[in-house]
Amino acid sequence: MRRFCSFLIGLILIFLAIGCVSKGKKESDNPNNTPARSAIKPLEPVVPPLLLTDPQARIGFVITHYWEKFDFRDTMYCHAPEITEQAFANFINLLYDAPTGKVSEAIHKLLDSAQVDEVMYNYFIKLAEHYLYHPNSPMQNEEFYIPFLEHIVASPQVMDVAKIRPQQLLELAYRNRPGAKAEDIVYTTPNGKTGRLYAISARYVLLMFHNPGCKECVITTSELKKSSVITAAITSGQLKVLAVYPDEDLESWRNHLNDMPSSWINGYDKDLVIRNSQTYDLKAIPTLYLLDENKNVILKDIPVAQIHDFLAQNR
Repeated sequence: MRRFCSFLIGLILIFLAIGCVSKGKKESDNPNNTPARSAIKPLEPVVPPLLLTDPQARIGFVITHYWEKFDFRDTMYCHAPEITEQAFANFINLLYDAPTGKVSEAIHKLLDSAQVDEVMYNYFIKLAEHYLYHPNSPMQNEEFYIPFLEHIVASPQVMDVAKIRPQQLLELAYRNRPGAKAEDIVYTTPNGKTGRLYAISARYVLLMFHNPGCKECVITTSELKKSSVITAAITSGQLKVLAVYPDEDLESWRNHLNDMPSSWINGYDKDLVIRNSQTYDLKAIPTLYLLDENKNVILKDIPVAQIHDFLAQNR
């Protein structure tokens, strides 16, 4: 699970550079063209009632009341990442321990409040995309990003043209979610034979989308091979690995066949269905999915360490 500690905000700020234009304040009032920061105050922490003793209930209270004292009309907060982005990062970090039903409620409440100002609303939407959707973000979490997309698509204040991309992203996010059945895949092996994901029989199936010779693919393959837990699961027959090349440079794919262990199923998407129909959302390569014996998604777009931990706990 990708979690974020508050002291890492400095690293995130290097990764993320988002700005917004303040309303109601003229640049001529500020000769240096820098935001007036003296009036910007940190967000006050939320203190749950003392009578609320259940840990889950306390976190649920905190996240649903988290932004109540934030001034969404003051767009100068867009120029104070050490306050606003830090508060957003801390908010996202709390969601990991919150009751599932409260996560979407808290996010929608945040965006409902942000809609008092179009600039502020767009600012938080951009924050969410960079932190939760971007494949290079250490906080990437599609399940947390979905409520942001849902709010945009449902909002009467967002123009239809501005909903086109969010709607597309939402449709992709809904596919192959944890708990849902994975889309079937028809693959072709090096000897020209055809197979199907659904026909693979094993307690678990690890689905790996990759490109031949890509640096991150090589690193991920090495990590999978080094995991004693994953290796043991493959050896015992509990786990089967299906490595799928979703593109069309078959010469390059064949030249790198030896990069994959012989115990894996190695194939390519002959008809380019995955790429053309976007049956899987491949924001980055490689992408890993862990499926159960019925091909329901257990883990989606996760690092090798998370697969190792899951298999270690579910032998």
